[in-house]
Amino acid sequence: METGISKSSKKGMIFRFAIAIAALILLGGILLARSNTSLPEYRELFTLDEYSNVTVVVVFDTEELPVVQFITPNGGNVDMENIRKRPGSNFIQFFLPNSMPGTWVMAYDPLTNTNISSPYFIYTEHIMIMDFEAHMLLDENGNIPVMFWVSADEPGDFTYTLYAVFTAYDNSIKEEMLLIQGEGFLNNRTELDINISDVRERGGFMLRLTAYYGEIQDVAWFDLRLW
Repeated sequence: METGISKSSKKGMIFRFAIAIAALILLGGILLARSNTSLPEYRELFTLDEYSNVTVVVVFDTEELPVVQFITPNGGNVDMENIRKRPGSNFIQFFLPNSMPGTWVMAYDPLTNTNISSPYFIYTEHIMIMDFEAHMLLDENGNIPVMFWVSADEPGDFTYTLYAVFTAYDNSIKEEMLLIQGEGFLNNRTELDINISDVRERGGFMLRLTAYYGEIQDVAWFDLRLW
């Protein structure tokens, strides 16, 4: 007759123990984040397996910018005053270069906002969209002028896509429409006339520009409110 704990039971106990430890580590990280800031609300942003360049787009639903604090996996506060950012009328894009592995948390105070979303993307420093502008005045053909500048260490060609991005009531992305794709020269100003006849009746939307250099890419957003 066999006595003691079977091998399958031991494996089950080890697995449950590992899950419990992982849960405690994640809980500990969130509790550490809470101890480092007095902001009332928290959400998990993303989890990285390796060091990466990450951009986070915080989208909100009023004209008042929420108070935001990013917290690293080891509980440190990101310097929000000096972080690179691109503001819009109802969003702000933050850049977190060389982000450490682990789970990142966002502490925030929504203030007068009722819905806040925070999509994120991985980007690279090999190319960078330094400037991205669009004018809200349409010509008689339904075109708007768009300008952007993509920089890199070396000269060369790059490709790009420009999408109209429509959001739901909670600011989550519900639909995307490709407006144009093409090529440009790195470290030069690219100017385009974009026809938005197919989307103008739908009101405000965001433009998302993605620049590609081989498999390397960078992403920039522009909030286009025509009416």
